[in-house]
Order: sequence, then structure tokens, then C-alpha cells
Amino acid sequence: MKKINEILNHLPIPYDKIKVQRCLKLLIQGLPQHYKNNILYMYLKNETLYFVTKHQAINFELYQKLSDIKLMLNLIQKKMNRCKTIKVSNIKAFTSYTKKQKININHNIKFYLKNPKGDFKNLAKNEKIHQAFEEIRNIIKNK
Repeated sequence: MKKINEILNHLPIPYDKIKVQRCLKLLIQGLPQHYKNNILYMYLKNETLYFVTKHQAINFELYQKLSDIKLMLNLIQKKMNRCKTIKVSNIKAFTSYTKKQKININHNIKFYLKNPKGDFKNLAKNEKIHQAFEEIRNIIKNK
């Protein structure tokens, strides 16, 4: 029986992307905790490593630590055979903005101060629904 690695080695491009993502996860694991919490995701495109963050301050901090990140990436490539094929010449970071949906609050809320009496017409044509309305009417009248 073949191992999963042997099977995946025969797959073309998608497995290469999986290898890259595994290596990038190793890079994220090596970063301090406040970076891990604020990095949404990373991806590699045209030998440029992109960090997508939650806040612009993290972008600034990442730019301050570029040499450390490149050093970590080189160490990962030396230790892990699957990461040797990754070529990173540039690192960029940007913030992903998500639109917050506005919640419409209706300020014209009507409050009913009168207690219900159960005086309503039962216009239901279906017998089951008609019976359910009658039960509701009896509950209201008893209270």
C-alpha cells in the first residue's frame, strides 16, 4: 500500500500549492503571538510574499522586521526539504478592510399599554389553523 506522500507527489500543481502553504504556516508559527493573532493569511505570488493583516500597525511592524522574517524563511528552507523550492525575493504587507453592515434601527417602536382581550376575528379557512387561533384566544381570555 502506498503512503499518502507518494500519492501526493504524483499530483501536479495543486500539491505544490499545498507544500507552499505548509511552509508559510511554519513561518507564521515562528512569529510572535501578536503577529499570529493579527495576520489573516499569507500567500506567495511571483516571488513576492504577501501578508494580509487586520490592522495597519501590524504592517508597519512587519516592515520593521523584514530581515528577521527573511532569516526565518531561510532557516525553514534549510531544515525542511519540501520548502527548498520556495523563492521569495520581496515581502509586502497590506490590510484587508471588510465593510461593516449598518444595522437599521427603527426608532418608531410602538408600545401597547393595553392588555389583550382576545377580541379578534378568526378568518382562517384551514380547520387546523382555525383551531389553533381559537386555542390562542382561550389562553388570552384566561389570563
